[in-house]
Amino acid sequence: MENDNDLIQEKMAMDIVTGSLYSLNFLRNITTAIFDPNKKSLKLEEIYEQWLKMRGFPQSYKTPIPYNPGSITGYIYCGILLAKEKWFNLLPEDKIDEASPDWGFSSATYSSPEEPSPTIKYAIRRIRNALGHGKILFNVPSDIQRNKNDKDDFEKKVTLKFHDENPKKPGDTFDIEISLFGLATAIKKFHNIAYTYVTTK
Repeated sequence: MENDNDLIQEKMAMDIVTGSLYSLNFLRNITTAIFDPNKKSLKLEEIYEQWLKMRGFPQSYKTPIPYNPGSITGYIYCGILLAKEKWFNLLPEDKIDEASPDWGFSSATYSSPEEPSPTIKYAIRRIRNALGHGKILFNVPSDIQRNKNDKDDFEKKVTLKFHDENPKKPGDTFDIEISLFGLATAIKKFHNIAYTYVTTK
């Protein structure tokens, strides 16, 4: 019998896959609308409503939105999991507790028994391992409300938890909870470093 954590993980994985499929389908349809002379005058809201009807969803608050755990996870996978191994050597050995806020780890909480003071390179590698094994959980506060004065407010309130276990060394675990904003900041910083490295060869 599955334990509660396995079931939560499985349901989250299904939400991520489902959301990803919806997001890609919406992106495909909006791309078609952009290049269709008969649909260029449509407002974005009209395109979204037509897409919902096409997918068979009644208009309600429970309808899928393109910006969801599926599309967000796709972004994280591309930014970390698909990164070339040698790019990780470009990451700094700065401890995340002392790192510049430019890396996004300022508000992260973690447990790292084997490496009590993890570096940016170490943390991102362990997050990569967790992604590879699907050990990711989203935490979206149920009472979340958008702050119109802060365009990043949603991303600051949503957190992601990653769990990595070293199969060769029992007890060597790594857990981190980081805001979506913080993780996106780290991914952008990593991308900038890797991009410069690749394009200046």
